[in-house]
Amino acid sequence: MQENIPESYLPTEGPQLIHALPETHYLQEINVATELVDRHVSAGRGDNVAIRFEDDEITYADLQEQVNRLGNGLLEHGVEPGDRVVVRFTNRPEAIVACLAAQKIGAVALPSMKLLRAAELVHIINNAEASTVVVYDDLLEEIDLALPKTDSVENVIVVERNGVEHDHTDYDELTSAADDELEAYQTERDDIALMLYTSGTTGEPKGTVHTHRQLLATADSYARYCLNPTEDDVFGGNPPLPFAYGYGDLVTFPLRFGATTSLVENATPGDLLQAVEDHGISILCSIPTAYNQILEKYPDAPEEYDTSSLRMAVSAGEPLTHSTFNAFYDSYGVEIYDGIGTTEMLHIFVSHQEGQEIDPGATGYPVPGYECKVIDPDTGEELPRGEAGMLAVRGPTGITYWNRPEKQQSATVDGWSLPGDIYIHRDDGRLEYKSRKDDLIISSGYNIPGPEVEAVLQEREEVSEVAVVGVPDDERGQVVKAFIIVADGYEGSDELTESLQNHVKNTLAPYKYPRRVEYVKQLPRTETGKIQRVKLREREQ
Repeated sequence: MQENIPESYLPTEGPQLIHALPETHYLQEINVATELVDRHVSAGRGDNVAIRFEDDEITYADLQEQVNRLGNGLLEHGVEPGDRVVVRFTNRPEAIVACLAAQKIGAVALPSMKLLRAAELVHIINNAEASTVVVYDDLLEEIDLALPKTDSVENVIVVERNGVEHDHTDYDELTSAADDELEAYQTERDDIALMLYTSGTTGEPKGTVHTHRQLLATADSYARYCLNPTEDDVFGGNPPLPFAYGYGDLVTFPLRFGATTSLVENATPGDLLQAVEDHGISILCSIPTAYNQILEKYPDAPEEYDTSSLRMAVSAGEPLTHSTFNAFYDSYGVEIYDGIGTTEMLHIFVSHQEGQEIDPGATGYPVPGYECKVIDPDTGEELPRGEAGMLAVRGPTGITYWNRPEKQQSATVDGWSLPGDIYIHRDDGRLEYKSRKDDLIISSGYNIPGPEVEAVLQEREEVSEVAVVGVPDDERGQVVKAFIIVADGYEGSDELTESLQNHVKNTLAPYKYPRRVEYVKQLPRTETGKIQRVKLREREQ
């Protein structure tokens, strides 16, 4: 069992976890690092490529040695089972090594977003009571600024790649001197392996915890049944590793199936296309904004890059529109599998499965191993098919907050987790996304999902990006306002506004059209690419 985890920081009544799939019936003692790395080496797959980064290839045997060396180095520095280890990197191999090394010795990996500033790092480190930081030297400055205000940090280990001066422990010196053999700590399946902080789209970041069993379950439910991966697959994309979506796509899923992960540091859409060609990416994982940018800024990419290795694409983080799905399929011949997942739930729990007919108007079906229902947010009663309400989810993962009892209480009902999304459960069994609870606009008594209006506006070639929120109005309480970035070659104008408004009126119920339109150069986003509509709403207040 793990020590150094205060019991009072974990809820006494968390989500009800169910393990309906035989693949999720794990042994009592199991360690995720052993399952993702050591198991493949023992099975004779040590020469298979685990990570491709730039021109380098790291085999499973190489990865095992690097994990073992760092794990021994952490032990020598006093890291104990249950200790939280902050891992602060861009998408680099050392980030994966650091997370797996912490987990192998029974500690808890806590990946940190690269753009966080010192004040945010102070909050996270103190809230998690982290003992150790492993950091890329290019991101060291904010850690150094944060350290005087932290209470628990005992070790800082720096991966020196850019010549940044420091007086901390050097990663390369530590690992080169350490033993390359390491027996995994006997973690139990319900011990904590990973800690992630929400991206702060709706306020202060909150810590969420995930066990060894839950990490493996995301691979053995969603990835296994929806993506059908094999060891020949190459997973790639630009979600940051500290983003739950990125951690699954670029760490857990490829390594679970003996496949390869393609890492691209600070990837632009052009970098992604180059990585598809250079690394042979077969499963491309990104967000709708990046797919739109690929389509808009690289219209000739199918002729300029070799993308023949692609067999499917995955999208999450924001709703995927019909227009993006269709345009990407027309250009690249692969379907984008939309999914909904959250930091709290760890990964996607609603999606289509490979081989199913995709309806771009719906997110999909509950992922095998999960149950979903749509409930009345006031009574908790399940609603009839076709009525919009709050999505409730139950499965092998669930919402568990770190030291947030009030938030925990509101996040579950009768053991079901409430991610905070408004959905319709359709007669055909598919779940159709309407909006985040916070993005529902109430105007003159009408409920208007902002993302629904966004999807219609996104159909127009004049619109590059769009965010829709409710803004105060004396007469109607709220009205719909659209913030629009126009596509290259177009300019915002009264004529364009009228044309876009009429397009919405002719597509949706007329009361849903944006009564106000503002043309902007950029939209506020989190580091994961999600639009921060809360900032737009706050500005309009």
